[in-house]
Amino acid sequence: MLASDGHSKSFDERADGYGRGEGAGIVVLKPLSAAQQDGDDIYALVRGTGVNQDGRTSGITVPNPESQEALVRQVCDQANVIPQQVRYVEAHGTGTAVGDPLECKALGTVGANLRVCPARNGIEPKQ
Repeated sequence: MLASDGHSKSFDERADGYGRGEGAGIVVLKPLSAAQQDGDDIYALVRGTGVNQDGRTSGITVPNPESQEALVRQVCDQANVIPQQVRYVEAHGTGTAVGDPLECKALGTVGANLRVCPARNGIEPKQ
């Protein structure tokens, strides 16, 4: 599971695991009306979130694309958006030869038109 060179290369054909690291970041979430009232810069709107679990797979490190696909559809339905409208997905992106392609397959199957965003471990729309 750890990359041979210690570097994560999520969603890259050279990926062979993840690199451990320490870091910190902050994202402030607040109701849109409060952010507008406070004069905050608004970078994104969270229209929906969700969680599920993979159920049975062939191993603990092997994701279940059908389960991931179902979650994306559920969250889009609850948020009243179509997958093509999704602008950013915070992906799992372990940088493994098995996990990354299955995660991409799940997102592609629901019709999300996404590409890898190299600046962060997430994916955003193709330009």
